[in-house]
Amino acid sequence: MTAESSEKYRDELTFALRMREVPGKRVGDVLAEVDTHVAETGQDPVEAFGTPWEYAARVAEELGTAVGHPRRAVLRPGVLLVAALALFGTDLAVSAIATSEVAVTTGQLVGLVTLLALLVVPLLLAMRAATELHSTARRLWFGLGALGTLVLAPFAANVVERLVGTDQVLLTMPRWAAFALAAVFLLGMVALLARTIRGNRIVDPRPGGVGSP
Repeated sequence: MTAESSEKYRDELTFALRMREVPGKRVGDVLAEVDTHVAETGQDPVEAFGTPWEYAARVAEELGTAVGHPRRAVLRPGVLLVAALALFGTDLAVSAIATSEVAVTTGQLVGLVTLLALLVVPLLLAMRAATELHSTARRLWFGLGALGTLVLAPFAANVVERLVGTDQVLLTMPRWAAFALAAVFLLGMVALLARTIRGNRIVDPRPGGVGSP
């Protein structure tokens, strides 16, 4: 058992546990158990615990219905809120750069909501590619599907925006107000991300471990 293969297993297990929404504290416990077992026995972790995805699935099952399928990691309201704040904040900032008075239209709003919904598809396909264990060809097709839908999503959203039309103006605001609102959205996105990361960080339960008290 080489240090490189052990580290690779550890990295894949961490990713698999995160995709199953296993809490950071439990992730730390699982990684510590694997490290301790490998150090004491020299046994390959795949032989001892199964593949990273198999082991992560068992850990998630032990924790009950609060965690589960990797799709939950993409479809969580918090993830969608972060994406929405990023999209709306960026769109407002770009509009404010281009014009002195920013007009928000019905078509623009519907187009952004459509883009947000469409971006879920490449995320799910990328997740499926990352979690495919049995076929390299299937992993490749899922990866290409994720890339293709990611490229096509903005064009599809633009078509929807044009179909709805840009004539109906919901509100207008001066450039400074658009920049201020964009900053609120983007800062909110950063704060939400920071809170999520801080609240779910991986803690090594061993004395002196990373993140331990």
